[in-house]
Amino acid sequence: MSRPQSILFISNHGDIVGGGEISLLQLMRALDRSQWKPVLIVPHEGAVAKEARDSEISTFVVPLPAVSEASMASLSSVRALWRIINQEDAQIVHANGTRAMMYGGLAAKFARRPAIWHVRVADSDGWLDRALYQLSAKVIVNSEAVSRRFTWGTADHVRCIHNGVDTVWFSPRRPSSKHRAALGLSECDRVVVSVGRFVAYKGYEDLLDATAILHRQDTGVHWVLVGDGELRSDLVRQSEKLGMSHHVHFMGWMEDIRETLALADVFVLPSHGEHFGRVLIEAMAMEKAVVATDAGGVPEIVSHGETGWLVEAGHPDRLAQAVGRLLCDGTEARQFGESGRRVVENRFSLQGHVHHVQSLYQELMGVCCE
Repeated sequence: MSRPQSILFISNHGDIVGGGEISLLQLMRALDRSQWKPVLIVPHEGAVAKEARDSEISTFVVPLPAVSEASMASLSSVRALWRIINQEDAQIVHANGTRAMMYGGLAAKFARRPAIWHVRVADSDGWLDRALYQLSAKVIVNSEAVSRRFTWGTADHVRCIHNGVDTVWFSPRRPSSKHRAALGLSECDRVVVSVGRFVAYKGYEDLLDATAILHRQDTGVHWVLVGDGELRSDLVRQSEKLGMSHHVHFMGWMEDIRETLALADVFVLPSHGEHFGRVLIEAMAMEKAVVATDAGGVPEIVSHGETGWLVEAGHPDRLAQAVGRLLCDGTEARQFGESGRRVVENRFSLQGHVHHVQSLYQELMGVCCE
């Protein structure tokens, strides 16, 4: 290609509501700019647009009404996307999510451009899945668990490309004594960290029950929970009822979680269902042993007995037992952490993720891959 080809990315959200937006931003930033020029569409101003513009990515705002609110405004949005595709000479439309694909797929069809539907959620949208599948040239899923949403599709049409992390940004580091002191922790306290949204399927009620179970055996364990969500107040009350308020620390959302991950002796993910589990590869990249539930895409990341322990979802006692074992066996935890780092470098690096996506772009444009 003699000049960079424009790729029009469309985000479901204007704010960063989860790992999907983080992965999208990292992909756009990491593209080979000698080959590809990212252009971004957001439904409204917010953190996604700000971070994209800070990275010198051209960004436009086009409202994307909810699927259930289809109206003349929806047609105007499709028309606006069609104009931007032509204005930017976008060769491919890359839609990050269902709503983005509904609008982007239609606009790409009118502009006679291929559309990629990037699916990061395992839950089906029913008949809409089949309609958007037909609009897409390819579907990218971020895990085999998510690919099961399309069991009726063809293997060639659905491509599994796991999320990746920057292994330089997320790399092993010594824990900060200042950060530890800010949490009121002594040098002798053991620290368990979890990162996620406080919503039902993330399983934080189980995690809090596990804190109380382990506390009866070991009072020197502190639990640091990074995140926020609709259940936060309920979880704080549960922690207080369990008598764990002095040992469970709610940190809220954090843009940079590396200092907190560095404190962890063990990282825990208690989800009842996980589409992928981005925070797992972030923790593993920092050489943290993990305990996670065997739900959704998690077993694609964590190898039981090699990089961590997998337990059945919904069993706080088993969660507590696995965490306690790693806290008692520093050698095993260290070996798990070192193995996890190697797994991320080999299978879940940002460079590998970008390579696979760019290869798909080349495939759609008819360019031979090297």
